[in-house]
Amino acid sequence: MNRFFSKNIVKKRSSFIGLFLFLSMHLSAQTRYEFSHPQMGTMFRVVVYASDSIQAKTAVKKAFIRLDELNMILSDYREDSETNTLCRTAGSDQYVKVSEDLWNILQESVKATKYSDGYFDVTIGPLSQLWRRMKRQKQLPTNSQIAEAKQRVGIEKIVFDSKNQSIKLDVKGMRLDFGGIGKGYAEDKMMQILKENGINSALIEAGGNILVSDAPNDSPKGWEIIIKNMKYYLKNRGISTSGDVYQFVEIEGKKYAHILDPKTGIGYAEPHQISIIAKDGSSSDWLSTALYLMPAIDGQKLAKKLKAKVL
Repeated sequence: MNRFFSKNIVKKRSSFIGLFLFLSMHLSAQTRYEFSHPQMGTMFRVVVYASDSIQAKTAVKKAFIRLDELNMILSDYREDSETNTLCRTAGSDQYVKVSEDLWNILQESVKATKYSDGYFDVTIGPLSQLWRRMKRQKQLPTNSQIAEAKQRVGIEKIVFDSKNQSIKLDVKGMRLDFGGIGKGYAEDKMMQILKENGINSALIEAGGNILVSDAPNDSPKGWEIIIKNMKYYLKNRGISTSGDVYQFVEIEGKKYAHILDPKTGIGYAEPHQISIIAKDGSSSDWLSTALYLMPAIDGQKLAKKLKAKVL
């Protein structure tokens, strides 16, 4: 009996060693693949490590399909998006049943507004629309125009019906703008698709937002990310940068940041930039937007509370 067990133990150990060696060889044989896809006003770049090109292409194609679906939900540029369809009901006292994605991102946005004391607010749409129009006309909005737009801004004007996953926008003319969280949210959902399809090591980059999962096999310390000339090795983190170095509105010879302050209705006139490392894409995206606008001391306190790093 003892010999029988001994032989089986040896066989099991040999099997485990063989499996370990197979997995090790499989992981070490993973190859780097890179893909890109234009969406949400920018280029989404995806880098994955996969066992072969078929696995990489299949997984990334599904991730891009998910991205396109999210754009149809969240876009404030497309009149046929779910977001704009909802906004057209604003002020009608009508509850509208929404998709799980729109429901979830609005829930996350409400939390972000509360955390940031109102410096992040997705109901800023009326102000965004005003500034886009003024940019085309190459003139500044008047104080009365800003004041009128601000009357339609405020997260408290969104009413949630949790039982029916329905939403009501209380004030006519309300517009939602997910520009400060949408790309990060999309990266999170894309990464989920990649993981479901066997891709454990990936990087997604989109217009100042980066999301990374497990470290690639050729860089076990993590993904090498350079921010403000400093090198970081990161795993399973979201990284976002907000600033007006490249994106701004220039009117009457003066530059205004494209990031609008919901409290004043105006973008910063003095250029600056802020980068955030947080737990995921959504968090880093809205945090970089909020901290760009917040007083530095308050921003540092919020980042510490949410275990995020300010660069």
